Amino acid sequence: MQFHTGVLKMYRIETTDPITGKSLSRLDNMPFVIEDVENDSLVIYFESERNRELYLKNPTEHRLQHYAKVSQ
Repeated sequence: MQFHTGVLKMYRIETTDPITGKSLSRLDNMPFVIEDVENDSLVIYFESERNRELYLKNPTEHRLQHYAKVSQ
């Protein structure tokens, strides 16, 4: 058995599918990606595997709406 000690990883969780804009209430068994930029990890959930694949092809094309407003 192996134990990891010392570093606790924190994740932000996004429950709005960036493809459809739909807010997801049930996350169990939903497809997701984890984006990690300089120890700032974001878990993004999707309604379907198809939406996840669309996002992975070009993430900048499917920005999350509340992030897009902040960066404008």
